[in-house]
Amino acid sequence: MIDRVNCEGKRVLVKEKAKRRIKLGCAAAGALAAVVLIATCPIPGLSYQATAVLGILIMAIVWWITGVLPEFVTAVVMAVLFVVVAGISVGATFSTFASSTWWLLLSAFTLGVGMKTSGLMKRIALAIVRKFPRTFRCQVIAQLVTGTVLGPLIPSLAVKGAMLAPLAMNIGDELGYERQGKRATGLFAAMLVGIRTVAPTIVSASVTGYALMATLPADVQEQFNMASWFVAALPWLVVVLVLNYFLIMGIYGRGEKAASGSETVGAPGNAQSLKQSSRGGIDEGGKQPIPDGLGPLSAVEKRMLAIILVTVVLWATEPFHHVSAMAVGLAALVAMFVLKVIDVPAFKSGVNWTSLLFIGIALGLGSVFAEAGLNDWVMQTCGPAFQALAGNPYLLVLGIGVITVVLRFLIVSEVAYLNLLMAFLVPMAASVGVNPWVLGFSAYALVIAWFAKYQSPIYLAAFYAVDGKMAKHSELAKYCGVYLVTCLVGLAVSVPYWQWMGLL
Repeated sequence: MIDRVNCEGKRVLVKEKAKRRIKLGCAAAGALAAVVLIATCPIPGLSYQATAVLGILIMAIVWWITGVLPEFVTAVVMAVLFVVVAGISVGATFSTFASSTWWLLLSAFTLGVGMKTSGLMKRIALAIVRKFPRTFRCQVIAQLVTGTVLGPLIPSLAVKGAMLAPLAMNIGDELGYERQGKRATGLFAAMLVGIRTVAPTIVSASVTGYALMATLPADVQEQFNMASWFVAALPWLVVVLVLNYFLIMGIYGRGEKAASGSETVGAPGNAQSLKQSSRGGIDEGGKQPIPDGLGPLSAVEKRMLAIILVTVVLWATEPFHHVSAMAVGLAALVAMFVLKVIDVPAFKSGVNWTSLLFIGIALGLGSVFAEAGLNDWVMQTCGPAFQALAGNPYLLVLGIGVITVVLRFLIVSEVAYLNLLMAFLVPMAASVGVNPWVLGFSAYALVIAWFAKYQSPIYLAAFYAVDGKMAKHSELAKYCGVYLVTCLVGLAVSVPYWQWMGLL
């Protein structure tokens, strides 16, 4: 027995060493490709500076794919090389850190910390779920509604996934669903779909939305405030949610029945009512029950609720009072400190500073491309092909969506991918009379994918929040394909609506 364990440990160690060698080899190959490209400058029409930017960017993409360094460290290396090797100005390379977008992101991250530490997020989720009867159909609706309603309140999809996945698993346990069985998998899928689908339609539902907005020209940003963005995206949201409800019911709602009073395989303990389990603390099976209630609102929850309500209302009504979203967000940040919702240690540990650093550098790619002259070169090189694609609005939006699904296997970061894509597409969109928002939204609608675990931070957060016990990855990967098809259908249905709005 001991020998078998030792052999297994050695095999794991050998595999890890092999993976590490492959990563280092790929990273070295990416750096070598950048050096060769910069040294030989083989691309017609590009200056040394533009070629150097492309070479450094290729190296960074390879490093992001292989994960040889943390994502934000690779971004810092890329930025330094832009300045030192390509001769890009410091102002262009780090332009985002002096913009309102980065400070809005900081305030959005801090709101997430306040929602989580105060307990308000969990209370709201429980209140929504308990409004629905204890049937699979109704709990699927509950998961979809919960994610959709909570969407605008916190910009971190990963945080919402990490908080709602355990709740979904406990509900499945209480209803007697076999863990990793069809209905438990269906609840997990509904939870994930509910959280994610609202994100492209409401800017404040994800930091990616803020990042995408920052890539749009100033006049387009003025056209698409939070309210008008939602109105333009509404048909897509409705189509995707409705289709996924029926698909989840059709795929997972049949062929498996909940246990009634008997022990359920894979789910510890017996199926009990929510009310009964709330009285008994942790039951004999070791399961953490769903509390019947959390008691009255605490003082800190009341203060956080007031802050988030005022903030969301002010964000949504920006066209009327003209106070920038950044100013509102930073005021909310200050209010959380003044009202003692969070303190300095929580601010330091709760805010994802590495993500903020990465996003700040990635958002600067548009300024870097412009200074290097890459935008003009892309227009001249790809303009005719893009014009041909833009001749058919359906082909345009669906083509961008499909390309996004393919490229997301290689470009791991959603924000980095959207910034790279929009840096090329924004200047071309103007030449063919297409609103850049349509191109960005078409990519954002399909940027989520979890065929491979590494592709989606929200999926990783939700999956590992329940230690992979609720659903098998292989089954969820299959549903990923189904979900992405519904996203494409939503884009196709939205085309006539966008034409009516004058966006296409």
